[in-house]
Amino acid sequence: MNSPMAPETGCQLMKRLAKDLKESIKKGEKHADEVEGRIAQLEAQANPDQGQITAFKQTLEVIRKKIEDERTSLSDLEGVISENC
Repeated sequence: MNSPMAPETGCQLMKRLAKDLKESIKKGEKHADEVEGRIAQLEAQANPDQGQITAFKQTLEVIRKKIEDERTSLSDLEGVISENC
């Protein structure tokens, strides 16, 4: 029989959230790189599909905004951690 896990402290929770944000940022950056690569491939074609390029550029903009928001959240969270933990 497993013993019940001790409840997570506030500092542990914030550190876990910071770690999760870092991982999400890395995944977002990788996804952005993949989308940028796809855009470059399309633009290199003789008659590129402008609709697809536009769609990928919009997707890239959304990904970059999410990364920016997550970086801001991470920075704020790390400030709280350094002050309180």
